Amino acid sequence: MIPDHSPATLPEYEHAKFELAEMLRVISGQHAAAHGSAPPPFRKDEVTELLTRLAEDRFVLLVAGRFSRGKTSLMNAILGLDRLPTGILPLTSVITSVTYGRPERVRLEPERAGLPIEIPMTALADYITERGNPGNARRIRIAHVALPAEILRRGFHFVDSPGLGSAIPENTRTTESFLPEADAAIVVSGFDGPLTDEEVQVLRAFAAAGKPVFLVLNKQDLVPPAERAQVLAFARERLGQIVPSGRLRIFATSARDGLAASLADDDAALTASGVGALRTELIRFLLEDKQRLVIAGLCARISSLIGSEGSRGADALQ
Repeated sequence: MIPDHSPATLPEYEHAKFELAEMLRVISGQHAAAHGSAPPPFRKDEVTELLTRLAEDRFVLLVAGRFSRGKTSLMNAILGLDRLPTGILPLTSVITSVTYGRPERVRLEPERAGLPIEIPMTALADYITERGNPGNARRIRIAHVALPAEILRRGFHFVDSPGLGSAIPENTRTTESFLPEADAAIVVSGFDGPLTDEEVQVLRAFAAAGKPVFLVLNKQDLVPPAERAQVLAFARERLGQIVPSGRLRIFATSARDGLAASLADDDAALTASGVGALRTELIRFLLEDKQRLVIAGLCARISSLIGSEGSRGADALQ
């Protein structure tokens, strides 16, 4: 569970991050002294990744759900930019991290050792979609996309993931393996068949880890208002058995209408689409809760790392 006594001010937050960085350096140095050239029980790049996350003040918000739920369309609507490729078939085959940047750019990180490569935004679909890169045959570990979206300037690292329950098993495995790296999640379900077993499994995993989760029921434009109320009531009842009521966040959206409203700068239509309320809550969440969650998440990752070094290391962490 997330501790309630996490840093409340910027100086305390920065001090906590400094202490965690020092701990990571000590862990790495102590292992090198004790084991010499023997392979570490943890990956060296895991320590590097955690240090990088501290330096960048990175907060990872995973977007997950079954294929065809409109996950990527919803991300485009939240960002207010129609830049990530979308479609009706199982589309995303590679984890795609979206952060702030100007100008737009794409950097591909390979699964095996090798230098990242940069590609133009117009070529993104050739590397991250099932059509352009079936089963991730190009062996891309993650695609880093930089976009000039205002919400990204506030510190979110949006991560688009391959669809759960896809006919392509590699896509589901890719998403499941990334879950521990996320600080929070948006699980996208739909009014056309809410809360499949795969989606409930992700919700349960985040609730068990004490991580915040937002449930979005997309495609509200497909059902009349009376039926929307019934579906929302069903979702609240089912999730009440999984997620504590105080941490239950459910939103009804139409990603299609929300993106059109964002591109047209139509505030009334954005509100009607439900995307406006979701975007507002995400910004509030980032401004008020991020520091506590960053520290809690890093403590959990470092605790797991130290556990592989034996009980003495675990005692030192406590």
